[in-house]
Amino acid sequence: MLGERSTELSALAAADRDVRVDIRESADGAAFGVAIVTAPEAEGEEPYAWLFAAELRGGAWTVGLEGDETFSGLLAGSALLDGEERAALAASTAPGRASASQATGVGLPFATGTSMVMTGGPHGFGSGPPYSSVDFAGGAGQARAAAGGYAYSLCTGWTRVIHGNGYSTDYYHLEDYQWLPGNDVGAGHYLGTQGNSLCAGGSTTGAHIHFSLRAYTDPDAAGWYVPLNGLTLGGWTFVEGAAYGGHAYRDGVGTVYPGGSMYNYGP
Repeated sequence: MLGERSTELSALAAADRDVRVDIRESADGAAFGVAIVTAPEAEGEEPYAWLFAAELRGGAWTVGLEGDETFSGLLAGSALLDGEERAALAASTAPGRASASQATGVGLPFATGTSMVMTGGPHGFGSGPPYSSVDFAGGAGQARAAAGGYAYSLCTGWTRVIHGNGYSTDYYHLEDYQWLPGNDVGAGHYLGTQGNSLCAGGSTTGAHIHFSLRAYTDPDAAGWYVPLNGLTLGGWTFVEGAAYGGHAYRDGVGTVYPGGSMYNYGP
């Protein structure tokens, strides 16, 4: 039995996507891991990934995906994971437990006090909305956690950090990659370097960090990518336009358009 995400996953499966299930921990009829719906290696295609929790009940598996009540409930009652990590993850991903706000408490995906070039303004994880993602390149070239939280490697080159304030961030296309199986990391923790890796599909046109925002604040869309439009990350408020266009501004500093250098003021 699948949790609240069954409709969305059925639609993806109908599109002939490959599904990878990576069990990270299991014991006594319970499991925890990562489920990835891969994408073709082509422009405009987007992979999806969720943490999952599962439990064998009455001869059938009940499965919850990150961001639904089933996931939080199964995890909270599980003996898997370290107790502090388990409690924090269950609470952080429970739908609607945190309130959305313009100030996300999240920085940019590189070291605070340094700059990178915003090579692509707000755009989708693939070709369409929501415009949840921004591309960065240049500078020191290192991807670093935009805020503290629990960090999970989804596949080699794709990391998710769940921040505990109603948001999580994704970092894709990474190389020189640090494998993180649920580490409690601080803001600025090294994740890898800008790259072209495609561990779950999609495409790149040059080495960069594909940085995306997810939220658990809306009970109807918890655990999904959310529009950056009007939200503040790293001290900059993002405004979407056409895909990969738009801009970001900071009062008293100015406006940055794609191709411009952006300074990270931190979470």
